[in-house]
Amino acid sequence: MPMACVAELVAHWHGRFLEAGVDAPRLSAQLLLAYVLGMERMAMLLARDHPVAPEAEARMASLAQRRLRGEPVAYLVGEKEFYGLSLTVSPSVLIPRPETEGLVDIVRRFVPADSPGLMVDVGTGSGAVAVALATVFSQARVLGLDISPAALAVAATNVRRLHLASRVGLVCTDLLVGVHLDAVCVVVANLPYVPEGRTLSWEVVGFEPAGALFAGPDGLAVYRRFFPLLASMPRGGLVVCEVDAEHASQALALVPSHAAQAWLELDLAGRPRYVVVVF
Repeated sequence: MPMACVAELVAHWHGRFLEAGVDAPRLSAQLLLAYVLGMERMAMLLARDHPVAPEAEARMASLAQRRLRGEPVAYLVGEKEFYGLSLTVSPSVLIPRPETEGLVDIVRRFVPADSPGLMVDVGTGSGAVAVALATVFSQARVLGLDISPAALAVAATNVRRLHLASRVGLVCTDLLVGVHLDAVCVVVANLPYVPEGRTLSWEVVGFEPAGALFAGPDGLAVYRRFFPLLASMPRGGLVVCEVDAEHASQALALVPSHAAQAWLELDLAGRPRYVVVVF
């Protein structure tokens, strides 16, 4: 029996994923097969008539069955791109989202590219924002904070993977506890902000860490603890937070009164997604 080719396998699993209601069925099929074959996705698509060995086809089938049960592609392949960087991810951390890239974009608008300052990423998870900041601001030092040792282990992998260990440090702590903010120029935070009881896809609630998602009835429980910890933020310091769009105004109201300015910024979908504060 002749071996199936790339195009045939992609078409087969695209159809199966589509029938099952899997998110992004065609892309899922392409990414999984590219991972199995050890190829970049575009290179694989250009090799559409390339035969796939039975061993690779069997491995694809195994991963595809897990995908049919809702397991995210990023966890299946162990990687996710964020801000142009390929990052290691695992079920110990949230999968980095495109909207979170907005945190880095906003910092870039306010901070010179050659800034040598200290930046702090609160709730660093996979380290996505921390390593993106260190990559964009090549003279800066970045401190990634998280309460989860398992998440910090993933972040440490990404710091090493991107050769940033000399400028990115990682600390296990609750929010900003133990951090002296007087020398900090930027704080970014992507803390849990999903209201409990909100309906999310099975891909999210079934596989991603609940502790990094949910934060009380209105999604603001963690931010209510976070904002008072900014009391010693120096004059001119910048804070950028990702929040729930439906409760963005309530999040803005939590900003300490001594801040010089505070406002909301929209994400690419036009929703209020970021609280920006200048002290």
